Amino acid sequence: MELRSGWEPVPTTTGRDMAPDTPADGERDTPSDGRLYDRILAVEVAATVGHSMGDVTEVMHWKDIEEQFGLVTTMLPQPNKWEDKFPNLPVVRGYPNTYQVHDRPPGMSEDGHERHRLSATAVIEKGGRVTVEDVAKIWVRDIDPAKFGILLGGQDQIIYYSAKAGVPPWEIGKFAYFPGAWGVTAMMAPIGIVNAGNPGQAALDALDVGRLKDQSGVPGNYALEVASAVAAGIAEGLSADATVDTVIDAALARLSPLPRAEVEHVLEYVPAGGDWRNLRTLLDDEYAGRTILWPVETLGTALAAVNISRGDPFEAVVAAVNLGRDTDGRACVAGSLCAALGGTAALPADWEPTITAQVATDPYTVSTRTPKETADGLFAAVQGNLTQLRRQLGRTTS
Repeated sequence: MELRSGWEPVPTTTGRDMAPDTPADGERDTPSDGRLYDRILAVEVAATVGHSMGDVTEVMHWKDIEEQFGLVTTMLPQPNKWEDKFPNLPVVRGYPNTYQVHDRPPGMSEDGHERHRLSATAVIEKGGRVTVEDVAKIWVRDIDPAKFGILLGGQDQIIYYSAKAGVPPWEIGKFAYFPGAWGVTAMMAPIGIVNAGNPGQAALDALDVGRLKDQSGVPGNYALEVASAVAAGIAEGLSADATVDTVIDAALARLSPLPRAEVEHVLEYVPAGGDWRNLRTLLDDEYAGRTILWPVETLGTALAAVNISRGDPFEAVVAAVNLGRDTDGRACVAGSLCAALGGTAALPADWEPTITAQVATDPYTVSTRTPKETADGLFAAVQGNLTQLRRQLGRTTS
């Protein structure tokens, strides 16, 4: 990646010394099937942790995070989530957009990760690559509409009720609750995983699946481009020869000139090995007063966290969570991309057990699969996809 400055000082830690029993970074050798499985499991764990940790500080300014928490380095509980946060708005049309007060223990997901889990279910049950129709069917089957306003919210219920009513899934994204926003990208890690080693196909599949929640072709709406960039980055990260540079390049390659220039600007702002805290000035100077839902900002700062941390999942997630604004989306992507490179050996030892214990009895989620159970299914889907490709290759070369 040409953006890398070559500056190599070790950055001031974001708090790795605060992480309990953190293993050393894993070796990045050519993965066997076992190594690939390990990296898929790491992505699943890191994606969940990023969404859970980042949910606590979402929408906050970094100064407020610092004042209230100091430095957030672990998953925290959220008692009485939604209390005194949002009113239950009067119904203008359709179903009411409600918020239901509940407790979120450490490790519980949020709306974005629920979308991740729905996509993962579709991939697992298909045993390979999926289409927008495959994913829509899972939404209709697995979502309990009585639970809207807990984890999933208004932007999700319009998709659910449209799909349930028979609206073609590829048309539903035209009626997005938050058009041109980040939310569709939360669905894309499983799309990248099933296309491990093939970032181009991952990007194409993301453009298709993403039509469930947004649309292409509208000037200034880069939501599906960003979603495809994240899927491509995950697919590249699971390649045997992937590096931080190749992951970032794979993501950048999916962007048209305007969003790419913006993301590159963010990457250039703090070089590899620099201090993530310097991104605060960028956010204050260039994004203050703008919606936190702008997907190009979130992608840019997520890739910057990957680059600055040099692929360390813990450091990248802590940076993402403590920068403020769209912290959960940023932390999920930053952590997932780093985890794809480093595998479970690069993760803090408490991450997987915390998620595993929480999700097994979660009363609100669309899936109580543990990270390992999800990784088992996703790995089998990758193998199914590779079998199809080998069959195609055999039929065209024999």
